[in-house]
Amino acid sequence: MKKLNRFEAFVGYKFSPLVSKLVYKSMRKKAIEPLELKNASDLTDRSLEGVKFVAHRGLSGVNPENTVPSFVAAGEQGGYYGFECDTHMTKDGVWVVIHDPNLDSLYNGEGDVKEKTYDELLTLKMLRGANIGKHLGVKICTLQEYVDICKKYDVRPIIEIKDPRPETMKSFYEFLQKNELVERAVVISFIIEDLRELHKIDENIEMWYLVDYLDNKNIQQALDAGCKGMDFSETFNAGRPDYIKKVIDAGLTAACWTVDKKEQLEYMLSAGVSVITTNSILPR
Repeated sequence: MKKLNRFEAFVGYKFSPLVSKLVYKSMRKKAIEPLELKNASDLTDRSLEGVKFVAHRGLSGVNPENTVPSFVAAGEQGGYYGFECDTHMTKDGVWVVIHDPNLDSLYNGEGDVKEKTYDELLTLKMLRGANIGKHLGVKICTLQEYVDICKKYDVRPIIEIKDPRPETMKSFYEFLQKNELVERAVVISFIIEDLRELHKIDENIEMWYLVDYLDNKNIQQALDAGCKGMDFSETFNAGRPDYIKKVIDAGLTAACWTVDKKEQLEYMLSAGVSVITTNSILPR
């Protein structure tokens, strides 16, 4: 894999909004092939002491993403710092675990998650995911089911809020309170308004600002919103260790997504990244 230089990374970032939606939509209609699982220690000679690995949507390289089988598989492998998930709130106020708001990307349904009740979502069949043929009966996972699995395997819940409505943050906070997760979960989001709203409710929540391309503006936005970390794209920042250093020098946790190859892992470790989100690397 070729490492993007600074110019290529910038151009890719600037033009990606023009094509990314179409490319992503097309990609999500195709079969999702399983990935080979690899031990981190086999991919690098660097010390992994202090490096934390997060299972991206569970062990999604070999199980359908954001499902109970995916999170359980990550737990059975052991060693992960946390399991990452994506969450939206349904029409009737249930927080469910799903990445895309549009149901037809992975399920045999149509419409937006927030327009459906939880019972309506339970009628859907998942059509795409790694090794989906082994999990034909899998149902949409609730945030409660996900949290219970995180507690069982003693890992940190890394919860990405994808609901674009800041007014839903009160409900989300009440969920954290009910599960005694206010100081245990890590909340991540591309939606800075959601993070600002959560920080107003409780300054003790650990939040990381998700971005594609690091720059001075979004690092400052993270600090102003009360975030304790930045979670950034490996693709757009592998050739920019100086900006990763700015994140670290600002006192923020440097986390990145999504790392599945030896070269990617080397780039991020050499830049000082301490949290690696992955679909297929095992933390051993």
